[in-house]
Amino acid sequence: MRAAVITRLNAPWEFQDLPDPAPGPAQVVVRIHACGMCFSDVLVHRGHWPVQLPIVPGHEPVGEVVALGPGVTTLRVGDRVGVAWMQRGEGRCVHCQSWHPTACAHTQTWMDLGGGYSDLMLAWESGCTLLPDGLDYAAAAVAFCAGFTSMSGLRNADPKPGERVCVLGVGGLGHMAVQLAAANGLETVVLTTSPDKAEYARELGASEGIVVTDDPGQALADAGGADVILATTTSADLVARVVSGLRYGGRLVTMGVTGPLRIEDMTTLLFKQCSIKGSTHNNRADLVEVLNLMAAGKVTPRVERYPFGEINEVLKRVEAGQVRYRAVLQHD
Repeated sequence: MRAAVITRLNAPWEFQDLPDPAPGPAQVVVRIHACGMCFSDVLVHRGHWPVQLPIVPGHEPVGEVVALGPGVTTLRVGDRVGVAWMQRGEGRCVHCQSWHPTACAHTQTWMDLGGGYSDLMLAWESGCTLLPDGLDYAAAAVAFCAGFTSMSGLRNADPKPGERVCVLGVGGLGHMAVQLAAANGLETVVLTTSPDKAEYARELGASEGIVVTDDPGQALADAGGADVILATTTSADLVARVVSGLRYGGRLVTMGVTGPLRIEDMTTLLFKQCSIKGSTHNNRADLVEVLNLMAAGKVTPRVERYPFGEINEVLKRVEAGQVRYRAVLQHD
């Protein structure tokens, strides 16, 4: 199989011909049709994730099951599936036994088996999720990181009917978070540093797009504040300065990988009784909800499609923040 391989950090990825994978017990082989790229791939490229080189990256893969290992019971050859970042836990810890395998300290991910920037991918059966009939592969790929992360952030915020959601940052995660919040019937506003994205926010389902100035928290407060802020930006400074825009009892959920988060506005947290929490993928129910909303036409990822052979050029575009809103690599 042909695969893009990271052999050195901060260096172009190499195309290599690797042996086709053979599935072991409870594993499958997926022929990849599309794989999305997000800023986490840039972080892998820079050495911020604990991967062992050489490695095939790619954590938004979708394709067709072409081989089954012994003991596979829920998948069939020909199934259209995507593979989540976290594929299985050890099974015996308290988190796995409580049906929260994403919290397991010994999870198995693409970093253990290899990722989706390849013709074929080895995956655990438990890490695969069936795609709804008719859902385009390139669109479906976005659900497996950007969509999954955004929906889990929304669910972790526990929004109540009538509450107002603010999405901070409108990139790969943010443009999905806006649509998911709106599709769940919540008034949604967008806070962004880009005037053109503020205009575009209404097309995504937001009631208002707010352009951030020197004080993002005050800008949000002046626009009525928010009960929930879904922070999808990678700017820790921006996240820290938006806290003052929370309403009483508000929740800030941060989903972007940032640097140190220093909160100086303790008065808002104390006297408005607000909270801050981090969020990544919850259990599969969030992912399935995203896929179903996409299949129903209520959520539509905006993707830039590229042939697999242009992966290094796409990596540069993602690293430079030039992609709107998600880059997806497709195989011929």
